Amino acid sequence: MYPFDKLSRIELDDASDFLQHTFPFINSMDVVVQLGSGQSADDLFDEEWGRIPLQRMPHLPAAESLAQHRMEIIWGRVGEHRTLVYAGRFHLYEGYGRVPCILPVWAASACGARTFVFANAAGAINEDMPPGTWMIITDHINNLGVSPLAGHQHLLQTPYIDMTETYCRHMNDSVCRAAAKEGVPPQRGVYMANCGPQYETRAEVKLARNLGADAIGMSTVLEATTAKALGASVVGMSMITNWAAGIGDTHELAHQQAIETGKTCSRQLIAILRRWLTEDTAHP
Repeated sequence: MYPFDKLSRIELDDASDFLQHTFPFINSMDVVVQLGSGQSADDLFDEEWGRIPLQRMPHLPAAESLAQHRMEIIWGRVGEHRTLVYAGRFHLYEGYGRVPCILPVWAASACGARTFVFANAAGAINEDMPPGTWMIITDHINNLGVSPLAGHQHLLQTPYIDMTETYCRHMNDSVCRAAAKEGVPPQRGVYMANCGPQYETRAEVKLARNLGADAIGMSTVLEATTAKALGASVVGMSMITNWAAGIGDTHELAHQQAIETGKTCSRQLIAILRRWLTEDTAHP
């Protein structure tokens, strides 16, 4: 069922070599940004140096995204920061296994990346976070049923990773300041990842709330855990696109709603990231 579930050293070397040969100066990158449903990197870069389909990275599926992500790798400059953007991601629910979810992160880290920003679309469990809210992730709950690190001890310095502070408080604070200056003061909360692709039932949302989750989605946790294990600083940002089942004014849930809300809120994300990356006090 999972043709891409275990990452070998050779596959990692292939992917990192591919990035180095495709994009100039990538070994000096400052930050990696991964975008979610409906989110676009348009207007982020001061200079764009290269753009290719994500599927061209070795050892990734050739398939298009079920979530309608753009699936691109974009390399350029934002302010003084050399920035790599993954416009889109593969998800565990697509049935390929863990490698398509984590290889882009692992390959960027192998090229020297030490700061990662993961953005996603999520449903609100916390009633103080209506659709259109940005939530800075302070912690997460992995309900995907798998760890991205299991079986990959040969690629790690230690198999046991401290997850006490997965999301960097210092960078969370600086992103919040940048967002406030853009007139988009974010909330902070706990993100829970379920496998999907089905949305949660009312009972599952109630359970997530009892466990302490403020928002719920189907991504980010594998990527953030991988980046943390590789020694990177991590920021997570959830764009609240809808109420979770049984919360607020819930209607029938559809992915198109996430896409449309993502397009609307994407401009806010770009403004926040640009301010964060260009202000001297907000350097990652």
